[in-house]
Amino acid sequence: MAMRNTRLNDIKEKLAARDYRLTPQRELILEIFVENSDHHLSAEEIYDLIRQKNPDIGLATVYRTLELLEDLKVIQSINFGVGCARYEFTGDRHHH
Repeated sequence: MAMRNTRLNDIKEKLAARDYRLTPQRELILEIFVENSDHHLSAEEIYDLIRQKNPDIGLATVYRTLELLEDLKVIQSINFGVGCARYEFTGDRHHH
């Protein structure tokens, strides 16, 4: 839990440095990454998992958030050659 809080605080600082804030939607997407840290999730998989927790979040919000988090170097996209990008936290133990 301490690592999660440290990571969230780091992300909040990165967002604030660019005049963004950690909205509930962004925090929920980050929670999905934390809960599934052993998986490389596609945007659609993230969306499906989020809809179980908050059915009001739209797919466009997921894509915009992923783009922002990737731009901030919080996550990275990985292409395994299957036609869609998959995402993981940067700095995780997986390296590609």
